[in-house]
Amino acid sequence: MLLSFRIWLGDIVFGVLGSSSRPGGARVCRRRLVKWPCKQNELDALLFVAANTSIPVPKIYRTYQHHGELAVEMEYLRGCKTVQDSWHELTDLEKETVAEQVAGYIEQLRALKSPSEQKVSSTNGGQCRDIRVGTVKLFGPFEDVPTFHHFIRGGIPIETTSTVFGDKVAKIHQRKYNIHFTHGDLASLNILVRNGEVAAIVDWECAGWYPEYWEYTKAHYNSVYQPEFHRLLDQKVTRYDEELAAERMLWERYDQFLDTDRPDDNCDYDDHPAPASQQG
Repeated sequence: MLLSFRIWLGDIVFGVLGSSSRPGGARVCRRRLVKWPCKQNELDALLFVAANTSIPVPKIYRTYQHHGELAVEMEYLRGCKTVQDSWHELTDLEKETVAEQVAGYIEQLRALKSPSEQKVSSTNGGQCRDIRVGTVKLFGPFEDVPTFHHFIRGGIPIETTSTVFGDKVAKIHQRKYNIHFTHGDLASLNILVRNGEVAAIVDWECAGWYPEYWEYTKAHYNSVYQPEFHRLLDQKVTRYDEELAAERMLWERYDQFLDTDRPDDNCDYDDHPAPASQQG
């Protein structure tokens, strides 16, 4: 009852986070918000990253069960804008700084030691979440990368992959890859900037242990929102251009919007809303 009252009062005092039709939670005081509903995968990733890296993420204060869903009380980062919203306001030097910082944070993630050298999973070894695979449901985990690739091909055997998807996909899906910890959605919507520097990386629900190229290709999944930022970031990270070309073929085949095609604003993409939960 107390949490319901705090959320109700927060909406009145601070306004609704997200859209009125799909709120992302509520500010409950000047420096805190309650993200609700919050996925367990995101909470696990936030705690893991905070404990093992210097990457700026919102502090976690406590958790609740609210109407049958996980609610997380976390730090509200005041005075921040997303890279998407602030990019045109940044100087060239600040743009370089932001891209350099994000590249450094990616390297920190990649340096984390996986509990399994082959398993594709969420942070704690459980099921994954990523709309890239065409479902909002949890999936996996997978014992190795070939099993994961079989899944994202929709069950098409590797022997017939060239026929169904083309040689690029077949080539990539037969390569061996290391497993690295991955944010999984490093779009300009999920990077907060304040005073010309990165203030926080948010929305970690897609994070987990994935093939080494996954961070690069997934960052491009929504790069249409701020292509200049991604072009600059590409100059500072390990590139996986062949893997990106193969991924684009799979995105197109499964009728998911491409990084080269901005989604129609009239379409309902409720399964992947803009992360307004940390903006302010």
